[in-house]
Amino acid sequence: MLGEKRACFAVALAIVFVMPGLLMVQGVRAETVSWTIGLYVNADNDLEANWDDDSLPMLMDIPANSDLNIVAAVDRYEEDGCDLVEITEGSSQVVASYAEKNFGDGATLEWFITQMDTLYPSDNLAVVIWNHGGGWKWVSWDQGDDDDIYMPELNAAIANAGVYIDILVFDACNMAMMEVIYEVSLTGNVGYFVASQESVPLDGFPYDLMLTPVAQDTSRTPAQVSVDMVDGFETYYDPLSFTEVALASVDVATITNSFGTIDTWTDEMYDHVGDYAKQMAAALRASHCAWSTSEYVDMADLGENLLAQSKITDPGFRTATTNMITLVDDAVIAQWGAEKCLDARGFTVWFGVRWGFNWYADQYETDCQFGTDTSWFAFLSEYD
Repeated sequence: MLGEKRACFAVALAIVFVMPGLLMVQGVRAETVSWTIGLYVNADNDLEANWDDDSLPMLMDIPANSDLNIVAAVDRYEEDGCDLVEITEGSSQVVASYAEKNFGDGATLEWFITQMDTLYPSDNLAVVIWNHGGGWKWVSWDQGDDDDIYMPELNAAIANAGVYIDILVFDACNMAMMEVIYEVSLTGNVGYFVASQESVPLDGFPYDLMLTPVAQDTSRTPAQVSVDMVDGFETYYDPLSFTEVALASVDVATITNSFGTIDTWTDEMYDHVGDYAKQMAAALRASHCAWSTSEYVDMADLGENLLAQSKITDPGFRTATTNMITLVDDAVIAQWGAEKCLDARGFTVWFGVRWGFNWYADQYETDCQFGTDTSWFAFLSEYD
């Protein structure tokens, strides 16, 4: 149930027990701590070295705090099996080893979420999905199994785990999309959503800068920690040469509670596509799109550019667009974009046209509940 926290079950310290695929667990904490940061590290692909060279050292730079768990389930490309790793200041320790798992399978993500809840009970849980990302199309490519987690699998993993995730984080490209936010919102098990509408450089997330504040003060709320993540990302990337990077934190409840506003806007887009197709095309060209996929258009920026079209005069259309922009701005509690992302406002929506729409339309209709629960897929079909 939304907002419900995990109960604490007594677990003996330094235990050894058997479960499917599990060889050993030791050092499991009996008490409920304030925060658990659980990283689902799919390094079973060409990013394996980036885990060892970038992400893990940054995590080990976070100050130690007995009221904070930092735990990663790591699947590697060069090795069979996967490990559960506890990370603390200056060290990391494998506390459990498992048989090989497909980290591109939603069932494995479900298993991971339940493990975090069972083995590392906490008042607040952040789950980080670490890997490649393709927005609404897929996340977490497991090269060994040649498999990805698709949106229905992501939804099912979170829903079936039944564990409230205070912050769902994607250290993966292009995942800050309306379609992804909507998919996880339907589970009722996600509080805040931290992701990038752009590509994430190979350095990945600067975890030390993003998580040191909560390590120093574990009373920080999920909202505060999600903003810390955006601030730490900006601190790391702003001085560097990357011009097309961005990160945002979204309050999922704000989207859920006022989703009718977005639904109405998609209705207006569909109802008026025959009237304003040229103006819509001009607004699309003027709007910020993720550099690696021009079909992912910033939703609020698109709205602003629609309103800038003087020939769009229908009052209902203009009011619905204004309300959509306001809702997006209210939901995005923190956002930063580099030099070429100054118009980025938090998250994108798929605006597939021509060959892009024809290529992906079937998957979009099947996989994206946002597209079919609203008029967006009908709009795209008509617009194309």
